[in-house]
Amino acid sequence: MIKKVDLRGLACPEPVLKAKRLLDDQTVERLDALVDDLVCVNNLKRLARSLKATATCQEQNGSFLVVIDRSLSAATGGDVTGDTATSIDNESHTSAFPADKAATGSGTVVFLSKDTFGQGDPQFSRTLLDLFLQSMLEAGHAPTAILIANTGVKLLAPESPSRHVLKEFQERGCPVLACGLCVEFYGLKEHIHDSQIINMFAIVEYLQEASKVLTP
Repeated sequence: MIKKVDLRGLACPEPVLKAKRLLDDQTVERLDALVDDLVCVNNLKRLARSLKATATCQEQNGSFLVVIDRSLSAATGGDVTGDTATSIDNESHTSAFPADKAATGSGTVVFLSKDTFGQGDPQFSRTLLDLFLQSMLEAGHAPTAILIANTGVKLLAPESPSRHVLKEFQERGCPVLACGLCVEFYGLKEHIHDSQIINMFAIVEYLQEASKVLTP
C-alpha cells in the first residue's frame, strides 16, 4: 500500500514522528511525504535508513517530496539513497555519510548536552571540555557519532574554540549532529549545515542503540 502525507508546517520533530507512526503499519510499503525543507528531508532519510528502506527526494514547487520505499530495500540490500554529511562550515562540497554503527547496536556515542565539562567555573569548564575533545581526537578514539543538544550547540558557534575540533572529527568520518530545536533557539542555524541538524527522535535512536554513551 502507498500512503501520501503532507508534513509541511509541522514543528520538529513532528514530521518524522508522524512518518514513523504511518510506517509502523507494515501494510504501508511506500510513504510519499511532502516536507518544507532539507532538514526534514535529512531526518526522513535517517528514518528510512533505520527501517532498512530506500529513500529518494525531489523538489516540487519549493517543497520536497521524500519517498520512503520498503519494497525496494530487498533489491538494493537495504541501502538508502543520498544522505550526505558536510563539514561544519556551510561549504558546497559533500562527502558520503558513514554507515550508522549505532543502528546495529555497536559503537560509542558522545552526547554533549551542554558546552561545559561537568559543573564549576563556566570558563574553566569550557576549557576542560575543549581539552576532552582534543584528547579524544588525538588518542584516535573515534566515536560512532557526536550528538549535541541544549547549550552544547554553542560549541558549533563561530567563536567557540571547540568548533575546529568538532570539524576535524567530522572530516575523519565521525558525524557531528545537532538538535534542530536547540540550534534554532540559540540562533545558530546559519552557522550549521542542514545535513548536521537532527531531531529528538533521531537522538533517542542513537542513544538507545549505541553500545556505550559518553556524557562528559
